[in-house]
Amino acid sequence: MTRDTSMVPLGRIDQPGWFRPIGAGGRALLDTLLKEGGATQASLPGRLDLSQPSIARLVNGFVAEGIVTSTSRAPTGRGNPSVLLHLSADFAYGIGASLVGDALSMALVDLAGAVRGTRRVALEDRSRAAIVAHIRCERDDLVAAAGIDSTRLVGAGVGFGGFLVDGPLRFNPPAVLADWVDADVPAIMGDAFGLPVLCDNDATTAAIAESLLGVGRTSPTFAFCHLTNGFGGGLIVDGRPMRGALGNAGDFGGVWWLLDQGYPNLERLRVHLAKGGDPFASVEAMLEGITRGMPGIEGWLAEAERPFASLAFLLGHMVSPETVVIGGRLPGWLAERLAARITLPASPPRNDQPFRLPKIVARQVDGDAAAIGAALMPLQALFFA
Repeated sequence: MTRDTSMVPLGRIDQPGWFRPIGAGGRALLDTLLKEGGATQASLPGRLDLSQPSIARLVNGFVAEGIVTSTSRAPTGRGNPSVLLHLSADFAYGIGASLVGDALSMALVDLAGAVRGTRRVALEDRSRAAIVAHIRCERDDLVAAAGIDSTRLVGAGVGFGGFLVDGPLRFNPPAVLADWVDADVPAIMGDAFGLPVLCDNDATTAAIAESLLGVGRTSPTFAFCHLTNGFGGGLIVDGRPMRGALGNAGDFGGVWWLLDQGYPNLERLRVHLAKGGDPFASVEAMLEGITRGMPGIEGWLAEAERPFASLAFLLGHMVSPETVVIGGRLPGWLAERLAARITLPASPPRNDQPFRLPKIVARQVDGDAAAIGAALMPLQALFFA
């Protein structure tokens, strides 16, 4: 049976009563303001498929509702001064969580894309009850510490480890989250947050963060490699997640299994560090203590180089993204080192023309992108293209 991927992400976000639903043109405008950090009103018709009168009507409506702020700047020549437009950061917020094997990460994000607070909890008890209790506690602490109006939280998002299965549509989690097998994740998480909730694979939520706040600002089609205790990925096509007919597009780890080239995730990095004389009890502990000069890092990079090159080569031929992004829970400096080492095999040229392959780049979103992307999901559902 082919699953209905319109049901992904799982859950739903209801339209709040304190602002009107936003149409496609308005979402495209707000999306531009988010990704560019603001824009002049005069520049928007050239970027959007909208006329100047349509832009003016949308902008006036958004300013009246408080979604957008406008300021004038002094003219540099003849004519009227330019009107600068920005998203009103405090108009709305999203909150999100990422659940992996050994840690719960949470983030609070405002409408302008700024991360207003984060929390991270190492998990020993991964049961439903324990994680729900953590979310309730951390949610209240995040909101209080950020000093925001909690009535402006439009919803929550959850990045959940696992792939989707049928009957009914649900997550199939890794073994360390065994208590979550057959769980109704949206219902459980909705109760934990006290908000409407959307749930997706954690690699996809990380890719969403990168699409809105990172690489996606200049590269709207990319493949995201999500390195964590395991390995996953996400595909962003024209700024939106692409899940495929079966819902699991981006589960790139299967390529490595098929090619038998190893599986260079962060658990393997932990093994290499232990061999080099720097043992850590868990991936979470390793990420807190890793430093650039540890001798095991070079061995892991050497092991990871070939599998990533093979994967990026295949993605270039099958999906043809502009970029392949190295991201996940690894530090940014390590993502940059890995990206710099990856050299893709060259396809035989035809008529003296090479086959174009994607660039390999490190992630641009700092922090836990899976949690940040989860927090962005309800905002994207209501405001952005």
